[in-house]
Amino acid sequence: MNPPSWLGKYPVLPIINKASPDQALAIAEALLEGGVEIMEITLRTDEAKDSLLAVRKEFPEFLLGAGSILNSDQLEWVSGEGMEFAVAPGWSDKCWQKAVSLKLTFIPGILSPSELLNAIGAGCLFSKIFPIEPVGGLEYLRALLAPFRKLNLHCLPTGGIKEKQVSQYLNDPQVVMVGGSWLTPSDLVEKKDMTEITKLAKSSLLLANKNQ
Repeated sequence: MNPPSWLGKYPVLPIINKASPDQALAIAEALLEGGVEIMEITLRTDEAKDSLLAVRKEFPEFLLGAGSILNSDQLEWVSGEGMEFAVAPGWSDKCWQKAVSLKLTFIPGILSPSELLNAIGAGCLFSKIFPIEPVGGLEYLRALLAPFRKLNLHCLPTGGIKEKQVSQYLNDPQVVMVGGSWLTPSDLVEKKDMTEITKLAKSSLLLANKNQ
């Protein structure tokens, strides 16, 4: 599967783990005002699908993906509802094959050299490195990628990354996007402080643009 055509256009990926449909709509609007036109809503809650559908309907221009994919049935749903991409916490041969058959951009989670080698062998050149900060952060990422530098790999590190680290990660030539929940903190979502989320979106893009 070839990397998506939009790869490289979006340096930061907001990840929303919990949001009602109304909250998701407010977050999407705030992100758009801040210049961020992409987000991932994870399928960790019962209302996640409703939140994805609400954003899909209200903001068709948004590049929208579903995260925490655990099985091929979820991939069927994501594809059928018109989402642009799906993200998983780990590698699954079955999920990868399903995504390929659906022609759906699928970003599997990778954490070890063996997993990365397995993914490459299956034709996957765009993967999520997760959870990156608990295992050593940027130092671990560089060590992981060192044997694979000659390959045209694209990486999305996520897991515990803070805003101030965005430009550091994007300095790595194989990191095309940095993901995390720092853009949409749960306390701001609960307080409905969308103005602050817009500010976070703008400041994160400024940090990302330092690498361009």
